[in-house]
Amino acid sequence: MKTILGKSLLAALLSTAVLTAGITAQADEKKAPEKKQAEKKKKSGFFPFRGMIKSVDVAAKTITLPGAKGKPDRVFHVSTETKLNGLDKKPVKLADVKPGQYIGGRAKKLENGKAEATTINVRPKPEPKKAPKKK
Repeated sequence: MKTILGKSLLAALLSTAVLTAGITAQADEKKAPEKKQAEKKKKSGFFPFRGMIKSVDVAAKTITLPGAKGKPDRVFHVSTETKLNGLDKKPVKLADVKPGQYIGGRAKKLENGKAEATTINVRPKPEPKKAPKKK
């Protein structure tokens, strides 16, 4: 009688352990996609920019674009790695870039908080979009 009771108790404990392990594994699988989504949401550090050039400092190797209303001007540092492209997609020098020109590009945020341009494309000023006619 003791062996039957012992075997029954052992079987009950084992089945409970198997069921609990399955439920725990499912809970871990649900948490894994949440972690993956959080990793995807992490910013790469790169961001686009565009605007009319306010000033160019060749000595300091910076290009300044005006900030939005109430915001400070945006300063982009130009390194030796920065690709400067002209209107015809040919490389240009920083000295050739002048205030009043329209640029767009990509920059990365450095650890010191400054922005370093990785690509700068000099473009013609975009024409303003026409408002749709009212009926």
